[in-house]
Amino acid sequence: MLSLALSTLRTRWTLFAGSFIALALGVALIAGTGQVLDATRGTSKPAGPGRYDAAAVVVRAGQSFTVGFGTGDGAYDQRQTATSPHRIEDVRRVADAVRAVPGVRQVVIDRSLPARVVAGHAGDTAARPVGHGWSSARLTPFHLVRGHAPAGDGQMVLAASLAERAGADVGDRVAVVTPRGRVRMTVAGIAAPSGKDGVPGEATVFLADDTARRLSADPDRADAVAVLAAPGTSVTALAGRIRAALPDQSLKAGTGTAKGGDPTAAARTAVLGDVATLLAVMAVLAGFVSVFVVSGTFAFAVARRGRELALLRTVGATPPQVRRMIMAESAVLGVVASAAGCGIGIFGGRLLAAVLSYVGMAPEDFDVPVSPLILLLSFGTGLGVALLGVFAASRRAAKVRPAEAVRESAVETRVMTTGRWITGSLFLALSVLLLVLLGKAGADGAMVISLVLTEILVVTMVAFAPLLVPPLVRLATFPLAAVTRATGALAGDNARAAVRRTASAAAPVMVTVAVAGSLVGVTTASTATAIADDRAHLTADAVVAADGGPGLPAAALRELSAVPGVRAASPAVGTSGFLVGSDVVMAGGIGAVDPATLPGVIRLDTVKGSLDDLRGDAIAVTRSLAGQLGWRVGDEAEVYLADATKVRVKVVAVIGSSAGLPPVLFPRDALVRHAPDTMADTVYLSLAPDADRAAVEAAAGRIADAYGAVAHDRDDWLALRASAAQQEGRVLLLVLLGTAMLYTGIAIANTLVMAAGERAEGIALLRRLGATRRQVLRTVGWETLTVVAVGGVLGVFAAGVTMLGVIRALSGTGVGAEFPVPWREMGAVLGGCLVVALLATLVPTLIQLRSAGRSAASAGT
Repeated sequence: MLSLALSTLRTRWTLFAGSFIALALGVALIAGTGQVLDATRGTSKPAGPGRYDAAAVVVRAGQSFTVGFGTGDGAYDQRQTATSPHRIEDVRRVADAVRAVPGVRQVVIDRSLPARVVAGHAGDTAARPVGHGWSSARLTPFHLVRGHAPAGDGQMVLAASLAERAGADVGDRVAVVTPRGRVRMTVAGIAAPSGKDGVPGEATVFLADDTARRLSADPDRADAVAVLAAPGTSVTALAGRIRAALPDQSLKAGTGTAKGGDPTAAARTAVLGDVATLLAVMAVLAGFVSVFVVSGTFAFAVARRGRELALLRTVGATPPQVRRMIMAESAVLGVVASAAGCGIGIFGGRLLAAVLSYVGMAPEDFDVPVSPLILLLSFGTGLGVALLGVFAASRRAAKVRPAEAVRESAVETRVMTTGRWITGSLFLALSVLLLVLLGKAGADGAMVISLVLTEILVVTMVAFAPLLVPPLVRLATFPLAAVTRATGALAGDNARAAVRRTASAAAPVMVTVAVAGSLVGVTTASTATAIADDRAHLTADAVVAADGGPGLPAAALRELSAVPGVRAASPAVGTSGFLVGSDVVMAGGIGAVDPATLPGVIRLDTVKGSLDDLRGDAIAVTRSLAGQLGWRVGDEAEVYLADATKVRVKVVAVIGSSAGLPPVLFPRDALVRHAPDTMADTVYLSLAPDADRAAVEAAAGRIADAYGAVAHDRDDWLALRASAAQQEGRVLLLVLLGTAMLYTGIAIANTLVMAAGERAEGIALLRRLGATRRQVLRTVGWETLTVVAVGGVLGVFAAGVTMLGVIRALSGTGVGAEFPVPWREMGAVLGGCLVVALLATLVPTLIQLRSAGRSAASAGT
């Protein structure tokens, strides 16, 4: 049977072209997504000079922590890495101990502090504004390009790239914002590493060492103690001696790549972690869409060969032989198509990485190396899908009776098989279970569960297609039959007579509409709910935002509070950290507020506990996050800040929603105690009833400008946040849906082109009966419209059921769920499906009509 299978593939390759295309592109989708996901686990490539390149040994505190869960055989650990430097305590003592080690030529205490230059375009960059003592410049090393080293409190040296953006040169006086306030300094010099503008990821300001220590919020702590070695000293041996001499053995003495000092590493790790989460969802989507389409295409291809298989049975082929032949064809096709898909996937992975970088969701230098393991898994998946996709169809094909070789009718019998009943019932039960779970998942888990639920519903409806398609076809064609003479009724009859063909052609439309509808719906509902939540709870009259800078210091808060007409100025801090739940460590947003002034600017709805107890090491947490972590009011919980500082806190309040704030809220003084460099991202202003609003906003604007911030009135601030949320949602949809929708569009065309081949005899018969070319085209067009309508209705139903659960999940947050129906987006998806479907059916039909015309002409001669 293998030789027969190879002969069939070689001589009738057009019969298998659709299956080949579907499988190759499906494997490419899986391979491309998988390679990008695998690349997120890689380490970043050095993009330029590191902070400690010139140092021989660097002593740093541990930059990670481990949390253990469970007991006995079920115990496990979860390790996390800090996203900002964890600093050395009592740094002078550590430096003195290191200085006494033989072979140490010089010790440099490297401390950093937020330091933003307020001039020109200095703030228009994602680089972290950071100040260092001038002695730290030799660790990279930086060399003076112009000017001289800073001397005294009034002077500084700027990195060349920062000086260019600020429009500053030697001798200029510019403002610098630090946690201690705002001060004007003279640019004493401009420096850069050899051949570079600065350290990537940092907008560096060098201050005199004493100035850097004085302006630091915690002068007894520092990022690192760096060592320059004496000539001829073995770096490895020196590191060993330093480790032995350290007063705190938890400190690390690193060499080579272990020195650290890459300011982009933490941000890169965090970004790639977010990308990995996104790609995990995308991989589930890609896997489902490709498996669904490929298996359906293979089954449809086998179903089209009923008469051919009956002829084989007539000449003596046994059912096992027929089954082996079809499996052999599928295996050979699977090997070739999977190999082609892996080749396409290599290019596709790099293209996807470029798109992620372009939209700002991945680092600019994000690279996707070829992963043999991912390609091997993708190849195996493609081959497995090809074999599994054709297995059930081969069993049906083996049961074809020889008498069916002479059957003329295209009417299908017993399409609703026992396997369909079992599959449909199981997936229907699973759909109900997921729908119940979705209502309890909260906003964060809604997208993942909704995606899985949509996929399960699609499989359920495909299994029950023979029951669902005929009444839907009748409903769709009823108005067509009423407004057309014959073509609409004929189209409906054709669609109902060939249930399997109609269901197979509608399936990719259904999965396209269902997946797009659920993702668009979840994103739209989540964004609209968050915007409505902000609008309902924000009572402030104006907002001053740091506009991407390191924040607003306490001095700015005092100046804003002193503006005539300002009743209250309430600061809010937004940062990140790690939250220890009952069985997981979760990265999440952490904020800090002033409990005394917050009620005047933001109304938080307390579900349990009281915000009056938000003092000391206490926190308030949103209801959704508390449910995910297993936290309750009165519990003692562990929180790790971004620099891995561990804080034991007490949960004193559970709030309905964060109202635009992070989901975990500290009292501001407590967070500042643990992270002294913390500055306010936002200051909410509440005005007195008789205040001159225009005068207050003008004064707040002047203060904001002086600190590199921006002042907004309430409506402008809400509009800005809404626009940012909507833009983020659009980018998310582009990444999640882009490749999957491209593939399903090709699948729609592929399936309908295959179905068009099945209509060839019917078209020839219509022409012989006297139908004009226009009537044939209208009949085929109406049938295609019917197929798209059936697939669209089923897809919308699946997405609609999913959205019921999502709305229920979002109803527990804030003001309740908002769901503006995405008419435009869904109209675009359905319109795109219709255009692709019409092109995929009318073009082959025109070709068939021309062929039939030529045959008739030659017969007449």
